[in-house]
Amino acid sequence: MADIPVLAYHQLDTGCKKTATLCTGANADIESLSQTQFATELAWLKAQGYHSVTAAQYVAWDTGQPVTLPTKPILLTVDDGVLDFYADGTATLQKDGFNVVSFIVTQFADGATAGVDPYAGWNATWAQLQALPTTTYGFAFHAGAAGHSYPSNSCTYFYPCQLPTETAAQYEARVSGEITAGRAELSQYLPATSTSFWAVPWDAIGQLTQPASGTDPPTFLPAYAGSQFKVVFLQDPNPTYGPNERYRLEIHGDMSLSTFESNFLGNIADGFFNK
Repeated sequence: MADIPVLAYHQLDTGCKKTATLCTGANADIESLSQTQFATELAWLKAQGYHSVTAAQYVAWDTGQPVTLPTKPILLTVDDGVLDFYADGTATLQKDGFNVVSFIVTQFADGATAGVDPYAGWNATWAQLQALPTTTYGFAFHAGAAGHSYPSNSCTYFYPCQLPTETAAQYEARVSGEITAGRAELSQYLPATSTSFWAVPWDAIGQLTQPASGTDPPTFLPAYAGSQFKVVFLQDPNPTYGPNERYRLEIHGDMSLSTFESNFLGNIADGFFNK
């Protein structure tokens, strides 16, 4: 098997009607699809003969281990633990026989569980995540207690940010500690979590194309990620910053079905999903 396409979703019906052809307009979130869009894309994938694979199947394929795969495998993923995706997308996934890996931010699930803004009613609580059907959802790490936030005015993203007051050792300890603690909490609440995947928030892994602070992140973070995770997902079609990096095609609400198809098929033709 030369490739397994990987798609990245985020939300459904944020700022648009569930029946909208496109999730666009002044109030729409670019990362949100309408329920109709999502259903149409899954129906197209099903008609093309695609069958989703689990995290374990993808890792086995990626690392050259023996694994049984469908004729046309695909990995579906969703980021952040946003409640409306589970509420509005689960029935569609089940109808078409697809499963999805959900990349969780523990900070968001903690906040939703505690009932605090802006997470309450927006992100899923730990109990809601635990109640999701295991035949439809798997879980993996996206960020811990701080990784999906902005650490200070010194830089934009948490993981590639070495603060002006930090030595390289202090930066490395802070970032590695946040990842370790986040993974542990995720596995505590969701024991079936895949420990092999990391979807890096905002693709911020220290490369020069992303805002980074200090001299250590571009050297440390890609290598550290590769040492901790068998697969490190980015939305960069040619990730070359560190080991084990793989590409995901991020799906947006302004994509018509024809745009979705052309992007999907073009990415395959260009070899972006090859291991």
